[in-house]
Amino acid sequence: MGIGLGILGPLRVLEDGRPLDLGSRKQRILLAALLCHANARVSFDALVEALWDDAPPRTARKNLQVYVSALRRLVSADPGWRISHQSGGYVLHTGVGELDSLAFERLARSGSLSEALALWRGPALDGYRDIPLIDGAAQRLDRRFLGVFEDWLEAEIAVGGGPAAIERITDIAQQHPFRERLRMLQMTALCQAGRRSEALAVYDELRRALARELGLPPSPVLARFYRSLLHEPPAAEPRPAAAGPRREAAPNLLPCDPHAFTGRAAATRHLADALARGGNRLAVVTGPLGTGKTALAVHVAHRLGDHFPDGRLFVRLRGEDGRPRPLEDVLRQLLAAASPGRSQPPHGADPRWAWQLWLTGRRALVVVDDARRESEVRPLLPEVGESAVVVTARPRLIGLEGAYRLCLPSFTEQEAVEFLARVIGADRVGSDRESAGRVVTAAGLLPLGVRLVADRLAFLRHVPLREYGARVADTRALLDELCGGDPAVRARLAHSLGDLPEAARLAVLRLGMLAQPVFTLAQAAGVLRSDPDAVVRVLENLLEAGQLTVPHVERVADTVRYEMPALSYAYAREMAFGAPEHATGHPAHGLTGLVDAPVPDRVPVPNR
Repeated sequence: MGIGLGILGPLRVLEDGRPLDLGSRKQRILLAALLCHANARVSFDALVEALWDDAPPRTARKNLQVYVSALRRLVSADPGWRISHQSGGYVLHTGVGELDSLAFERLARSGSLSEALALWRGPALDGYRDIPLIDGAAQRLDRRFLGVFEDWLEAEIAVGGGPAAIERITDIAQQHPFRERLRMLQMTALCQAGRRSEALAVYDELRRALARELGLPPSPVLARFYRSLLHEPPAAEPRPAAAGPRREAAPNLLPCDPHAFTGRAAATRHLADALARGGNRLAVVTGPLGTGKTALAVHVAHRLGDHFPDGRLFVRLRGEDGRPRPLEDVLRQLLAAASPGRSQPPHGADPRWAWQLWLTGRRALVVVDDARRESEVRPLLPEVGESAVVVTARPRLIGLEGAYRLCLPSFTEQEAVEFLARVIGADRVGSDRESAGRVVTAAGLLPLGVRLVADRLAFLRHVPLREYGARVADTRALLDELCGGDPAVRARLAHSLGDLPEAARLAVLRLGMLAQPVFTLAQAAGVLRSDPDAVVRVLENLLEAGQLTVPHVERVADTVRYEMPALSYAYAREMAFGAPEHATGHPAHGLTGLVDAPVPDRVPVPNR
């Protein structure tokens, strides 16, 4: 029979049908964390936090290695295959026939819903839900179970099997009292069994609970269903046509469409097609700081009003100080924007329920800006319905499964010069096209940098492009020149570095000591003072964090050319060789006392 791994209920490992002793509590937490992210890398930082929360011992990494070694002996005769080390984390490899959650997903997708539901032995990972890393995965499994259960129940009701399922429905509905689709199916099954008064009581109980706990009424879909049970014909409500009148004033809380939006034709088309015609409910737009991710997402959202007739919303996940906003504040802002004038859930109530209830039966588009972690995004994603979410982020957020992904590069030189011409005038650019190209190239062809030099040149109308190009070609003067028009740029660059773990932050500063922002593995190994194998892992983690880019060309590791975006490079270089007076005080300032410190073999990436 071999190994059987189970997380759809209490954690268990079976060998030939016999349960194995899983060892200490921390070893079991480690196994649960790896299993609920099976076949995907879980970073060292995430595992250390799961095992020790905010108080890891000095020997945390060594202890983690000991636990991994013990698990390797436990679950495989081939230790190197079952749990492998990959770029700053571990991956537990398993197949559909071994792990019950993978088998559940395969059966559900094939339509074998009864067999899939039979694999559940209780709440997923019961006993480990106090660990955030595990609880997030367990909640996703719970939501998937509910969706499959509702699909199964709908099929049973269609063939007259609703009455036989009432007891099971009631048990699950008590655990998830605000799940409206489940409640609607419960009412249908009761009516099928001739218990219409009990079905009406279910609605009344839900209505009162929603008002008491969340300050919300039932959704329009459920209210219409209730009226149909009372033999009151629902009001005619035609589905809105592409250009026809909407049934209510749909909220549009997007920022203004960027007035000088230029280029990005292919990216705009691909993202719009993915959301409007591809049926994607989640799109992730990634790229380094300054590539124009937010501008693209907002521009596309403005174009898709007819495809999302129930509203388009925008929310930032970071405050003015760059710190993450509490999830409750983000959700309450979305609810206030989605239903202006309606009461908010009372303090103490979980606004996640209210948000999911608002999404039910609606087709809205939500732009979520500046995410750093998958856990910040998941509570905002619609569990049911046809709404969609666009996330902008510097890290790749690879843990968001099933997302349409768009990695946004810098401008081409032609796009950058066209943007410059729109701001400072086509005649001025046309009179010295070569110097205009040097200006935008000095800004790294980044939309943020190009916007800053364009705004600066619009003010300095007396300065020839040739002279200004020579001015910004000096990397040491680039930030002073650009930040004269927008002092917040340095703060954004500081926050970008501040999000990194200390070792990764130090690695970026050392890379800033290179003579050019484009470099090879050998050059990076020289400045980081470490062997190439270790430096490859450092660079890969910085790539994943959006601190570096590489051309889309397959090469062997020692011939790859890495690039640090121009503004990030200028800031790292400025900090490495002595920050200016106004930049001191940031935790990343200067390399004094740090230059001789060894860079760890593995630099953990934030958000992962």
